Formats: sequence, C-alpha cells, structure tokens
Amino acid sequence: MTTGNVSVWVVSDDERLQCTLAYALSEAGLSCSKFTSSKHALDMMFVASPPCLVIDHELEGISGLDLVSQFQNQHGRFPFILITHHGTVDLAVEAMKRGALSVLEIPVNFEKLIAAVKSGLQIDEERRQRENQCNEFVNRYQALTAREREIAELVFEGKLSKQIAKILSISPKTVEVHRSRITKKLEVESVTQLVKLMQLTRT
Repeated sequence: MTTGNVSVWVVSDDERLQCTLAYALSEAGLSCSKFTSSKHALDMMFVASPPCLVIDHELEGISGLDLVSQFQNQHGRFPFILITHHGTVDLAVEAMKRGALSVLEIPVNFEKLIAAVKSGLQIDEERRQRENQCNEFVNRYQALTAREREIAELVFEGKLSKQIAKILSISPKTVEVHRSRITKKLEVESVTQLVKLMQLTRT
C-alpha cells in the first residue's frame, strides 16, 4: 500500500481533538489534510474525494454522519472512521450501515485509529485501481468495430460461437476470427476475464 502521497482527511471543529488525531497519524507516517469546519470540508468535496476520512461526529451545526452522507451523495461510498464523545450501539450500527470502518470514542485509542485508517487507505487504493482498470477497458472497448462489440455482448451473455453465428447469420469460423481480434484489442486472455471486466463496467 502506498501512503506517502495520500492525505487522510481529518474533519473536526475541536482544535485540540484535530491536533491529537493529526499527531497520531503523523507518528504512524501518514499525512493528513485538516478541515476545521463542515463548510471547509464540503467546499473541498466538490474538488476531490477523501481516500479515507476521520470525522468528528459532534460538529457544530451538523453531525459527522450527516456530513458523510453529503459526501457520499457526491462521490459514493468511501471508507471513514467516526470519532465521538458519546458512543452508543445505535450510533455504531448506523455508522456501519453507511460504511464506517470503526467508531472510536474519545479518548481515542491510537492503535485502533491507525489500523482502521490503514485499512481504509487499502480499500480506497483497491477501488481506484478497479476504476482505472475499468476506464482503460472502456476505452479499448469503444475502439472495437460495431460488429466486434455486437459479438462481445453476445459472449458476455454466455452465447457460444455456434449460437452467435446463428444469431448473426455468419459462419462459426468468422465468429472465431472476430473473437480472436476482440480478445487481442481488449487485452484479455480468456472469456472469463472478458466477462468479468464487462460486468465491472456495468456496476
């Protein structure tokens, strides 16, 4: 996992808590971006999404979970750790439903915090890798001819070469030639890999 150029977002209007969290992250070799208010964080939200968010639940004017919901409406689900003075079972359950990796009470256990953040960064890195893989696949897919895309879709549906040939009124040999070109252009090594990548682009 690469963390050197990744900045964890820390959101809290409690200066003492924010400094404590930032210190714990820096001691573990992790960099962070500090946000002193929900407005500050929301303004940045329109520019970028957090790789991992450490958020104070008791923010002024809005709860940490409500702020997370606004983030997720903009960027989808992402890993976050909720910090609270008053942890309850209901709060923990609601936080987990929204994707929290952990709910930590103050005073924060640094070991649990760092473990949760590192897990969050790993999850985010894997997500971004999947997104990059999907984007590259989509670009290659769009470069296929209309006939190749037609055959690729039928392969995705589970059709065999003989079935595809019958549907398109072409010979099975022609289908095989097209399939060979498709796998080469899409840089896949098997039908299974082709189907998996096409499925990812549809989720």
